[in-house]
Amino acid sequence: MSNDRFAIDSHKLYWHLDRVSDWQKNRLIAPIYLEISPVSYCNHHCIFCGLDFARNERVALDADVLMTRIEEMGRLGVKSIMFAGEGEPLLHPRLAEIAARASSCGIDVSVTTNGMSGNSAVWEKLLPSLTWIRFSIDAATAETYAAVHGVPTAGFERTIASLREAVRIKRELNLPVTVGVQFLMIQQNLADIKEALTLYSEIGTDYLAFKPYSEHPQMLNKSGYMYSAELIDSIDEQVQAFMKSSAGKTAIIFRKAATEAYGDQLPRFSSCCALPFWGYISSAGDFYTCSVFLNDERFKVGNVSDEEMTAILFGERRRSSLQYGKNGLTIGHECRVNCRMARANEFLNFLERTPDHVNFI
Repeated sequence: MSNDRFAIDSHKLYWHLDRVSDWQKNRLIAPIYLEISPVSYCNHHCIFCGLDFARNERVALDADVLMTRIEEMGRLGVKSIMFAGEGEPLLHPRLAEIAARASSCGIDVSVTTNGMSGNSAVWEKLLPSLTWIRFSIDAATAETYAAVHGVPTAGFERTIASLREAVRIKRELNLPVTVGVQFLMIQQNLADIKEALTLYSEIGTDYLAFKPYSEHPQMLNKSGYMYSAELIDSIDEQVQAFMKSSAGKTAIIFRKAATEAYGDQLPRFSSCCALPFWGYISSAGDFYTCSVFLNDERFKVGNVSDEEMTAILFGERRRSSLQYGKNGLTIGHECRVNCRMARANEFLNFLERTPDHVNFI
């Protein structure tokens, strides 16, 4: 039984069929969704960080330039932005202002954060601009949190206090923002799953999502961690048992399909068709058609510091990069297994294979 009303373990292109139709007609389209990295630095040292290779300089996006580009994005058809990336987004001193500007442009805004820097003042400014916020906590005890996130044990209580404040302010201000918690499953935190189910339901988060580990091809601290069928079944049983016994409103989401797909270690699509629908802006301002290929000139198509979004999104560099992504990439060799666009790619690859007798629906 699925409890994923957010379709976290799926994709949402069914609700953007106008953009899909334009893509099918080989039109160069604006992305629906962008991920933006406000800063390159982080206050945690997570042992599973997929972007550990990118945090080698103290770099932050210029807020004024970024807000100008965000206004351009809104006019061009970008519909959503997630602030996450190489570092911890809450460390950007003007994040709340940037998020408010994006929201005022009609763009849905989200933040993925470790949450430790949050407090009532931060949440009162930031939450009104957000569609959702996701706390990456990945533990239910101070000891596990310290081991997984590379911080002192006191950091856990600070993060939990921050989460409780976010939930409180959401309720007191009657905000529509979704407040969720993410638990990335690795060997070091599996024993915390049962306690996590209880803790985050008691806090009253809107959801608790269990997601699989995924190695970025460039990451430095690769563990090679995998999921057996027995382990997947065990996690599923814990989740289902809790859901049957709990009367809480927290949605419990075990990303079982993604976990099984990672266990297969085989791509379920043959070409990358999803790049036109999203993009990534690094803390240095570089626009990439895919975040897996940071520092790779094949996928770097401009820089927001000195180029307007029209030139970046509809320029020849992006067009060429998207074509290379579709026709030149060796998916099973170069790409990240279970990448952010995996489910979207499965759908788009299905559309590419037009069956015979297509009008007999």
